[in-house]
Amino acid sequence: MNASALLCLRLIFIIMRLGKKRQHLVKYTDATDIPVCLKKNADSHKTMASLSSFGHSAKGWFYGLRMTLTRDAKGRMLAVRFTSANANDRDTFRKINHDIFGIIVADAGYVSKDLEKDMNIKNKRWLLIRPYKTMKKIMTGWQEDLYRGRFQIEFDFRSLKLFYGLVTSLPRSINGYLANYIHALTSFVLR
Repeated sequence: MNASALLCLRLIFIIMRLGKKRQHLVKYTDATDIPVCLKKNADSHKTMASLSSFGHSAKGWFYGLRMTLTRDAKGRMLAVRFTSANANDRDTFRKINHDIFGIIVADAGYVSKDLEKDMNIKNKRWLLIRPYKTMKKIMTGWQEDLYRGRFQIEFDFRSLKLFYGLVTSLPRSINGYLANYIHALTSFVLR
């Protein structure tokens, strides 16, 4: 399984490169948590200790990694990146979307004037971040439609975790964990 992971990784890069050539105008970016063990076992977890850290998500605290994914409205995976759980999501957003153009839709976790200023390129790229409920920002009907389409990336995360085995605690080496993530992404992309 570990030996074939490099071949699968090359396949993912080829598919993402082809996806970028035929990408839809609208893209969605979000991050999800990938726990490597239960929170109560984090102190004694040794396998992924060098890559993992404590992070916080909507579900609470976890010990593991964070995966950031960009997909287009047609379901093509355009970029993916694994980071430590305590990494700044806005920095990761900048890195994986630096060569992606069009309308990029993100949730309220990415609200930042600096991020919008850095990412917006006139007539090439427009970052559309859903405002917090407490923000006094007016949105148009078409912006609301774009925000509603963001649920697709949440379904992708759900499928990766439940049906493709992205989250596991079975591997006994860092290479085993990374190979598992690569194989889960490969089977998801080839669906």
